[in-house]
Amino acid sequence: MISVETRYYAYLREITGVREERVVLEEGSTVATLIEKLVGKYGPRLRDYIMTSSGELRPNIAIAINDLKIPDEPLRKALKDGDRVVIIPPIAGGIIS
Repeated sequence: MISVETRYYAYLREITGVREERVVLEEGSTVATLIEKLVGKYGPRLRDYIMTSSGELRPNIAIAINDLKIPDEPLRKALKDGDRVVIIPPIAGGIIS
């Protein structure tokens, strides 16, 4: 098992009701696995906000892991214990802290 910190900004914080949380995942999990778990917890409103109907990340949503934006295929990025994942909504802007 691994534990990742997930942070939420702007509308995502409204959907989740929290600024950040720890999520426990199986070893070998990816960003897609994390999002699936979050959708299971927070429902279709979260999924519809960050994913297209075909299961792709919306073009205006970015993913950062440990303060580095993942430019190519972020859903396939493997996560490791202690990672900090931020799903960046289009209006978040600014510095990730």
